Amino acid sequence: MLARFGSYLNVEEIVDRIRSDQTLDGKTIEAFERKFARYIGAPQCFATDQARAGLLIALKSLPISHGDEVIVQSFTFKGVVDAILDAGGQPVLVDNSPDDLNADIDAIERSVTEKTKVIIATHLFGVPCDIDAISSIAHENGCYVIEDCAQCLGATYSGKKIGTFGDMSIFSFNYEKHMTTGQGGILAVNHRDLIDAVKKTVDSYGRAPQYSEKCFIYGMLLEYLALQRPVYKTRLTATFGEECYRRDKRLFEEMNGLVGAATTEEELQAALLPYLEKHVRVSQSRSRKGILPEQVSRRLLGFRDRFRTPPREHVESKHLLMNTYRAAIGSVALDHLDAVNRIRNENAEQYLTELDGQDAYGMLTISGKKQPAFLKLNVLNNTSYPVSEITELAYKCGFELGNFQWPKPIHLTYPYDVLIPHRREDLQTSEHIADRLINIPVHCYVTPKDITDIVELLTKIGSRKGG
Repeated sequence: MLARFGSYLNVEEIVDRIRSDQTLDGKTIEAFERKFARYIGAPQCFATDQARAGLLIALKSLPISHGDEVIVQSFTFKGVVDAILDAGGQPVLVDNSPDDLNADIDAIERSVTEKTKVIIATHLFGVPCDIDAISSIAHENGCYVIEDCAQCLGATYSGKKIGTFGDMSIFSFNYEKHMTTGQGGILAVNHRDLIDAVKKTVDSYGRAPQYSEKCFIYGMLLEYLALQRPVYKTRLTATFGEECYRRDKRLFEEMNGLVGAATTEEELQAALLPYLEKHVRVSQSRSRKGILPEQVSRRLLGFRDRFRTPPREHVESKHLLMNTYRAAIGSVALDHLDAVNRIRNENAEQYLTELDGQDAYGMLTISGKKQPAFLKLNVLNNTSYPVSEITELAYKCGFELGNFQWPKPIHLTYPYDVLIPHRREDLQTSEHIADRLINIPVHCYVTPKDITDIVELLTKIGSRKGG
């Protein structure tokens, strides 16, 4: 089956880079940070454990007091909201735009108050937001802008790299992204007056333990093998490989030995294929069992938490910084980024050409100022079939299509629906997007035949008359 995501990896290059521990030290991290800073054109970068860790560091480096407001769109990753809450800020949710799925500019402008300290400018799925308009609103109201570039590495706006417009910006390197270190991120600082404050915050945190670093890297390699078409039979998360190594110490030791022996991709595949085939079958049976219907589960949670503050995930940790193994892999991945992004964009353009004129699917509107770096191509479902049914039909044909990102916007997601004050009537577009979004894979392992077959499937579905 064709997976919905897939990061480019050169296995031999990665194994060669990490198998000699003596070559990896603090200078490896500094070299990656400088290389990334040169790539996007930022004065200073800091390698972090995840993108959300970079956001927390950014927010804690600003003069934010408890209750200060941080504007963020509702259709986004919940980890962004967790970082805001951990920093003591008050998230203010704004609606998304149906044009490019990013924040609605008018909604941002209406939401600014004297308490607003930060606007999160999110660039979703590789399409830049209207960053000049957001920057203008922030400047007029004395706010900071932090760009969320977790899904937009390599894109440009008016010829300038995304991630260089805001006071600071964050990037993500998990397995679903344009380049990967297994997990990881970068915090870029563009406002030179903030660099010292950020350095002070960074110095208060430690780097991920080297065992965790290896779990991330080994997990990335296992994920890559698990997504090969003959093996991939059921939906796996982007953290599947990492979780395998954290659970199974014998698997970890086996991988250590394989890396130490400078194994090739073919040798690695032969050694790990039995494990993968067994694990995928187990994952498939577990995923179909379920525990409780969602509505029943949600009702029980609501009753449980009626008299206390609902629990949520926290970004805060003593280890918010990347260590040497992932930094070494980041430098390798950065060398291939532009070539990978060209393939992604070419695939997206082929889809758009072949889907042109079909009313069954709503296309994004991308202005001439924006040069995307497509993470996924997205269309909005205008057929009479729910996205879940389209997902099932695609699965039977050997493709992963559907809304795999966020099934609901933040204001409908527990526990944020309880924790964050909001007016649901002001966030209707984000709900519409979540209900109708179809992610279409454009990664570098998508072939021209895949694109033709997927377009044929979508065309067939779009031409039917639903019941």
